[in-house]
Amino acid sequence: MADLYTVVSSIILLFIVLDPVGVSPYVASIVARRPEGERERIVRTALASAGAILVAFTLIGVAVLDILGVSMDEFKVAAGLLLLIYATADLFEIKIGYSEPSGDEVAIFPLATPLLAGPGSIATVMYIMGSSGIAVALIAILVNLVLAYPILHASLKLVRLLGRHGSLLVAKFTAFLMVGFAVSIIFDGLRGIVPGVFS
Repeated sequence: MADLYTVVSSIILLFIVLDPVGVSPYVASIVARRPEGERERIVRTALASAGAILVAFTLIGVAVLDILGVSMDEFKVAAGLLLLIYATADLFEIKIGYSEPSGDEVAIFPLATPLLAGPGSIATVMYIMGSSGIAVALIAILVNLVLAYPILHASLKLVRLLGRHGSLLVAKFTAFLMVGFAVSIIFDGLRGIVPGVFS
């Protein structure tokens, strides 16, 4: 049975990597174009989906990646590329796909993954599971989802406060930041795949 220190330190570690405070501006920018009644549902769906992804990787993540022959660094590059495409399209208002994504779709991508349950969060829960056990990893996920909800919910109030034009300005700025974040994920993965080249 894990001691209290292990549980608390695991919760703090995942909170730092999950970074709901840092993600909240992205949430605000993404929900800004949505009807007010839909915004709350997007946040709840994003958190539930992120939780499901993290739990799934805690239980079977290592086995799935091994079966597919995919390393964590390769997973980072793939996630970073997807986020880069989304952020660039959002920045220049380029439509991807055949129709405007629904609230549930944006809640899952890019909010649930890779912004919340990204490569860093996934690697962290897999590390906690390997070092402290499945129970500690699951507790850390649950507590962090509870902590993240009021933080992300506050971003909805920010959208209402800024209004349409202010929210659009924030959306463009955070899309630009998201491009940089995506590039950092890609290079982090490349450093692991090709050591010394991207250091």
